Amino acid sequence: MKAPKNWSPELEGLRGLASLWVLLGHICILINFSFPLLSDPSMGVDLFILLSGFLMAKNYQERRDAEPWTDAATFKKFWLRRYFRIAPLYYVLLVVAIGFGPYFGEMRNVISSFYPATATEVSRYADQSFGNLATHVLFLFGFLPHYAFNTVLPDWSIGLEMQYYALFPFIMLAIMRFGYPATCLVLMLAGIALKFALPAYVDAFKMPSLIFLKLHMFVAGMLISEAVRRMQVRYLLLALLAPVISIFLTIGWHKVRIGVEAIMILLMAAILWKFRAGSMMANIMALPKRLLTLRFSTFLGDVSYSVYMLHLLIVIPACGLLLSHTALAQQSAVLRFLEVAALCLPVTYLLAMLLYKGVEKPGIKLGKYVLKQNKAEPRIEPLA
Repeated sequence: MKAPKNWSPELEGLRGLASLWVLLGHICILINFSFPLLSDPSMGVDLFILLSGFLMAKNYQERRDAEPWTDAATFKKFWLRRYFRIAPLYYVLLVVAIGFGPYFGEMRNVISSFYPATATEVSRYADQSFGNLATHVLFLFGFLPHYAFNTVLPDWSIGLEMQYYALFPFIMLAIMRFGYPATCLVLMLAGIALKFALPAYVDAFKMPSLIFLKLHMFVAGMLISEAVRRMQVRYLLLALLAPVISIFLTIGWHKVRIGVEAIMILLMAAILWKFRAGSMMANIMALPKRLLTLRFSTFLGDVSYSVYMLHLLIVIPACGLLLSHTALAQQSAVLRFLEVAALCLPVTYLLAMLLYKGVEKPGIKLGKYVLKQNKAEPRIEPLA
C-alpha cells in the first residue's frame, strides 16, 4: 500500500523513537538506573502528544475539501477513524491488565522490595471492580482522579488521547471562526486557568490524564503542522510557549524539562520543514531524515502503539522474576539495565508485531468497513 501523497515518512521514525524512549525509560525506573533524559519516559509521551497534534491537524486540513469542517458527517468520520485506530488493541490488553492485575501487583511489590525508591501504589494494579472496568471501557477514567492511573497499562495517556479526539473537531471550528493563533493561545492557557479555578481537582491527578494538563503540548503539535504547511515561523514561535506552560502544569516537572520540550518542538519542525534543496539547513537535516526513514525506523513506527501499550506487561514481570530468582540486584545499575533491556526488547517487539498484524490492522480495516457502510446513510445536515 502506497503512502499518501503528502505523507512525511519521518513521522513513523519519530513515533518509533517515542515508544522506544518510553520502554527504556520504564526499565530505567524499575531497576533504579538514572540516566539523563532516557530515564524520564514522560518525555517520550510528550513527543507522542506533539505528533498526535501534528497529524490530526495535518490530516484534517488535507481532507477539508472532501470533508468540510462544518459538516456533522465529518465529525462522525473523524471519531470513527480514531476510535477504531485506538480501541481494539486497547480493549485486548485491558482484559489482560485487569484480569491479571493482582499478579502484576505482586511483581511490582517484589521490585519495590529491592528498590524502595521505585515504590508505587500497587493496589491500583489489582482493582478489578466494575467501576474501574467500566470507566476504562468507556474512556471516562481520564476525568476521574481515582481511576485515571489505575491499571498496569500506561493508559492514562490513552484516555488523554480520546479526550483530544472528542475535542478536536470543535477546535477546528473555533479556528475557522477566530483564527489559528488566537484559538491556540487560548487553548494553551486553558490548563493554567483550570488549575487556578479548581486546584484541588487538578492536584488530585497522579498523572496528567486530564486534557487541560497536556492540551498545550497537543496544540503545539498543531502549530508545528500549520508552521510547516504555511512555511511561517510565527506559528512555531507560538508553539514554543508550550514548554513554559509545562512549568505550571506538568506533574513531576524538573528544571530541564522546559529545554527538552523546546528542543523537541524545534527538531520536529526542522525535520518536517521543506528547506530549499541544497541549502545549509537542508544538508544539516539530511542525515536525521535519512535515519528516520530507514526500513528499521519504519518498522519501529508501525509497531509503536503496540509497543507502548504492551511493554509494562512484559517489563514488570521480567524485572520481578529476575530480581527474585537471579543475582540481578548485585549487578551495577548499567549492567542491570542492559540485561533487562536485552531480554525485554526482543520479546516486546515480537509480540508487538503480532499485535500490530493481528489486532491493530484488522481494527483499522473494521473501521474502514463501518465508514463505508455509513456512506449509504442519508447525508447529515451541516452544523453551521
